[in-house]
Amino acid sequence: MVRGPFAFEPFGHPESRVGLPIRSLWFLDNQRVAATVVTQAAGPPTLPARGEPTTASPFRLDAVLIDAATGKILGTPAWPSNSRFAGIVAANDRGFVTETGVELTLLSPDLAPIKRLTLPPLPPNPYRGERYWNPRPSWSGRRVLLLGQVFWIKGPWLWLDAEGLQVLESWQDIRTGDVTLSDDRLVMDTGGRHFGDPPSRLVMSVPGGKWSPIPSTLHASAPQFVGPDLLYFQSYSTIDFPAQGGVFLMRTDSGEVSRLQPPRRGWGFGRAAASRTGKRFVILIEETKGRHPALDIGGHGVLRALLVFDPPFTTPTCTLEVRGSRIRNPEFPALSPDGRRLAVFSYPDPVLEVYELPPAD
Repeated sequence: MVRGPFAFEPFGHPESRVGLPIRSLWFLDNQRVAATVVTQAAGPPTLPARGEPTTASPFRLDAVLIDAATGKILGTPAWPSNSRFAGIVAANDRGFVTETGVELTLLSPDLAPIKRLTLPPLPPNPYRGERYWNPRPSWSGRRVLLLGQVFWIKGPWLWLDAEGLQVLESWQDIRTGDVTLSDDRLVMDTGGRHFGDPPSRLVMSVPGGKWSPIPSTLHASAPQFVGPDLLYFQSYSTIDFPAQGGVFLMRTDSGEVSRLQPPRRGWGFGRAAASRTGKRFVILIEETKGRHPALDIGGHGVLRALLVFDPPFTTPTCTLEVRGSRIRNPEFPALSPDGRRLAVFSYPDPVLEVYELPPAD
């Protein structure tokens, strides 16, 4: 589907090409799935004087549009990029937004460009040879947070309206861990940087505002908004706080917390995907296979089940076991706007599977 060598994310040395292929997976509407990957352009790489993407740029953002019901390829559009860090960063009812290096583009559902936005330059980063804005979309696809890709150092943050492609807020902040967002709130993990730091917990703020701790999130990590005011996260038990471990759903407006249990012993919770209507979300259930601690082999995740949640979102509406899947280390789960189809991408083998889900009650 996509020709040309993969462009890899640097891992370790700033100039390394060993790592994960940059890609994204989104439902553009109820029927079309868009999977993207970055490739190197043919011929000697050249850049225009001002760094704007042109047909001479050294990278391409390649997309494959797939009919979710039949698997038929509907199109293979591509856009020039002046960075290997490129992809679709948000999709909503108005269209979708691509990031191609220093430029964001809002495209209509029929792929026509509507508006472009050039991002401001980033300050020097001593840990990476290439600087790039790291996108974090809201569960609805209507907002995007762009992070200056710096941990533990104050750096630039941009809060965008993805429907109109305009900057709503910009400020300087310190990123301490994973960041997730709703349409009007940010939540961040405060992972400890040094031995003896206070126990980590989740903090919340409005864009550009002051961070406030969220009660009952001690040792929490991997937060993810799965709907309006609904947070999904994992909390690890420690010797001092053994009862804190588990996987939880929390109402950020009321503080109400419910603990989740995997369908079977030995299965664990993975990433979640939310419908942009806010009426359904799905959590991946995985099992680790091939792990050999004595040989320092970490194993890989195998997709085992899907937990489907409908209102009031306190317990799963249904559990769908998955058999015969080729998915390993599931990545980028995407749920259609109507919640009837779930797409999952596999790493490192590029396998895409789409699951039909039962209608909501």
